Amino acid sequence: MTPWELILTMIRRWPVVLAGALCTGALAFAMAAGDHVYWSRTEVVFLAPTSRLYPNALNAPSEDIIITAGVVAKMVTGPAATLKYASPDANLVGIGVRDGWSVKLPDTGGQWAPNFASQVLSVEVVAPDRETVVARQQELVDRIAQELENLQRNAGVDPVNDITVTVNPRTSTVYEVGGSRMRAMGMTGLLGGGATLAVIVLLEYRARVRGTPIPREFSATA
Repeated sequence: MTPWELILTMIRRWPVVLAGALCTGALAFAMAAGDHVYWSRTEVVFLAPTSRLYPNALNAPSEDIIITAGVVAKMVTGPAATLKYASPDANLVGIGVRDGWSVKLPDTGGQWAPNFASQVLSVEVVAPDRETVVARQQELVDRIAQELENLQRNAGVDPVNDITVTVNPRTSTVYEVGGSRMRAMGMTGLLGGGATLAVIVLLEYRARVRGTPIPREFSATA
């Protein structure tokens, strides 16, 4: 089929061209609108109670505090098993989550044994908009603090010996994550146009095989 014949065929089968254009446009709009998400990660640091011997809570690491952080994380996330990835730096966006959160005690161990070396909970949030990320992250930080408070009160800990938490950094950066909208729309248009042309050529081929007459005014040889 020559280019001129293809043009005439597209004119003759304009309903197919119109349907293809509408479907391609809708898909391109959906791709451009839903391609980006917002992501943020912060750390909640568990601090030991200070004393004359250990006046700096950050310089008083303790296995007990690490265990406490892990217990609080489990209280927030629930009893379900925590998935472990090849790297503790793997984030929710990288594993395909587009709307969700996680609270976990970073595991730096290998395949055969876990290793929880720091009294820090990693709080990660991904959502379709920036406002939801900020609000959800604050809710999780507040819940961690509340669960820690409940745990210590139920255990009868004297407030002077309380483990406390702080957020690092204080103000987390929210990142926009996603590909190029222009490239997504362009590729969608290219694929949609190609699919439409393929349908037109297929219909024309079937019509010629069946011997369907072609109106003379649209014939390339007229």
